Amino acid sequence: MIVENNRVVAIHYVLKDDAGNVLHDNTNFAAEEYLHGAGNILPGLELALQDMKAGQEIDVIIPPEYAYGPVEASLIFDVTEEDLPGFESMAEGELVTLFDGTEVCVLEKHEDYLVADANHPLAGKTLHYTVRVAAIRDALSEEILQGEPVAATGGSCGPAGCC
Repeated sequence: MIVENNRVVAIHYVLKDDAGNVLHDNTNFAAEEYLHGAGNILPGLELALQDMKAGQEIDVIIPPEYAYGPVEASLIFDVTEEDLPGFESMAEGELVTLFDGTEVCVLEKHEDYLVADANHPLAGKTLHYTVRVAAIRDALSEEILQGEPVAATGGSCGPAGCC
């Protein structure tokens, strides 16, 4: 069986940045499942896995446009002290949730405002994956309808959507 649309694929992977720093590694956990062709994983990673077989391993370099996209300047903005409860205790580098539910990273903190970045933390970055296909199976009709595996191995690799 090969990786193709409407198949549930289980993968182990190591994700690194350009400097070789490990950003994520699920190799010591249960393989992460996704529905191939449903946009569950990064477009560049999905394309690279097409036609692979269980047990195969691949090294993939994914440029920003096939990963989390470029850094968008419009998603970097100022937030005033009065618009953000708990402003005093916030620090640069911290992730905070704005009043509208938007999660941002504090880039700079000034006396009465902060500079917030709502881009994905990996936006603008080239990603380096080593991926091993652990298993492949035909998707259930329910999985195809909902666009994701029904029995995904929860908690295996970290936060949802991490790869």
